[in-house]
Amino acid sequence: MTRLLVAHALLFVVTALVCLAGIPRARKIQHAGTREGLLGLLVSVTIWAGGYVGYLFAPTIEWKLGFYILGSVFAFVAVGAWLYFCAAYTGRPPRNAPYRTTAVGAFLALAALKITNPLHELYFTATWATNPFPHLAITHQPLYWISLGITYVISGIGFFMLFEQFHHTGADTRPLLGLAGLTAIPAVVTVFSDELHDVLPLMYEPPGVALFAIGTLFVYNQRFEAIRSTADTDSPAIFLDRDDHILDYNEAAQAIFPALDGSIGSHIDAVRPALAGALPEQDVITVTENGTERAYEVSHTPFMAGEMETGKLVTITDVTERESYRQQLEAKTEQLETLNRVVRHDIRNDMAVVQGWADSLENHIDPAGEDALERVINKSDHVIELTDILADVVESVAGTGETAVEPTELARILETELAAVRESHSTAEIRVSGPIPAVSVQANEMLSSVFGNILENAVRHSDENPAAVEISCTEQAETVRVRFADTGPGVPDNQKEEIFGKGEKGLESPGSGIGLYLVHTLVEQFGGEVWVEDNDPKGAVFIVELRKAN
Repeated sequence: MTRLLVAHALLFVVTALVCLAGIPRARKIQHAGTREGLLGLLVSVTIWAGGYVGYLFAPTIEWKLGFYILGSVFAFVAVGAWLYFCAAYTGRPPRNAPYRTTAVGAFLALAALKITNPLHELYFTATWATNPFPHLAITHQPLYWISLGITYVISGIGFFMLFEQFHHTGADTRPLLGLAGLTAIPAVVTVFSDELHDVLPLMYEPPGVALFAIGTLFVYNQRFEAIRSTADTDSPAIFLDRDDHILDYNEAAQAIFPALDGSIGSHIDAVRPALAGALPEQDVITVTENGTERAYEVSHTPFMAGEMETGKLVTITDVTERESYRQQLEAKTEQLETLNRVVRHDIRNDMAVVQGWADSLENHIDPAGEDALERVINKSDHVIELTDILADVVESVAGTGETAVEPTELARILETELAAVRESHSTAEIRVSGPIPAVSVQANEMLSSVFGNILENAVRHSDENPAAVEISCTEQAETVRVRFADTGPGVPDNQKEEIFGKGEKGLESPGSGIGLYLVHTLVEQFGGEVWVEDNDPKGAVFIVELRKAN
């Protein structure tokens, strides 16, 4: 066995082993299309190189021919896998590519011509030779050069996709450009193999693919993944290792943080401490650019090797308009809360004076004026009550964040409000039909405002004397319904939605004022529902459905 034969064999054996070693790593690539394409490339190149090894060492001419044809067929498979990989990596879904059926048909036709070459010899001819060592000499025919030209055109399209992608990111892609270039260099040997002394006329691209696989999967894996992640966005991005040291960044990130220039290998804290502080949780930082303050949201996507984080892609999104709106909203909310406190204070003080005057008139008025005085006192009580409702409305509407919901005892809240309305409306007939379930619901102490406002609304708007309200509860698997049935004038169908202040009219909708608007707002925040139906034979039924607490 000559050293030249061993050299040829080692070249393809090592290539196959390297590609096999890269398969487990390639399976960990997060992006499905990129993973499928690279796996297909590695497997096909492994078989391609293995076919050439079999061609060199097979014991008979028939076996040598068979292995050579196997290698040449999978060389064409590898080209298809390369194009699939490049398309997926650069954001062009291969499964949506045009002319897919035509491409598959052309591939099958060329593969059939290669397999049937012993019959027509349009692809190559084979003769036994002893120089530079005993081997089956391959002489390429026109069909080989045509198919080789096609494969190079297809491979060139893939290279164009990659180079365009590398340029688009604005990151330092020189290492990946170098790896892609190495993949193409063996093509020179392939084209001139017939003219080179001591070189068999084979296709020598497999070692280039092996070098590309080693580089992208083991040396520059994080940068390789990060560039694909930023393919479809112009957002500023910084690539960090697992210890938050800077591996790379794109031009858009450097435009915001000039300190990134020359920072490769430095900790992110050296660029801007606030940026480092925003990494643990998605946070917003402010940056002054040309005298103007802008807000950026910092988020990151981890790169994983199994269950271990190997690095992260930090994405920086301009949220200046959103933050400006949030600050304006907070300022208006604070103004609303201040106005609420001032107005409530002034109204309650003035109404206390009115009530004092009314009380002083009680012993100085004749029987004919007693009814009018009682109306004045009731109305002043109602105005003071409205200020309490207004406070609840402001708290529910202007509160920051989500409403805190917790298990709340239904019976305790409902019985307390029933006692309060019976005390303030002693002549009203407030009846409870059936037991109140001893369950907790998803709500909070503001549930008292829901029940209190519905009860007050039913009594105040009753056109019967005395007013009558019947309360009943229905327990279901996951919810509880509380029904408030009155015998008042009822609610017309065209007002059943508007009475809660729903729709465009809001608080100006017809109905009973802000009390029912508050009811709807609170119940919605609790995750429940409230609606009104007709009572039989007259009146309305207000139904509050609340979720049971787990």
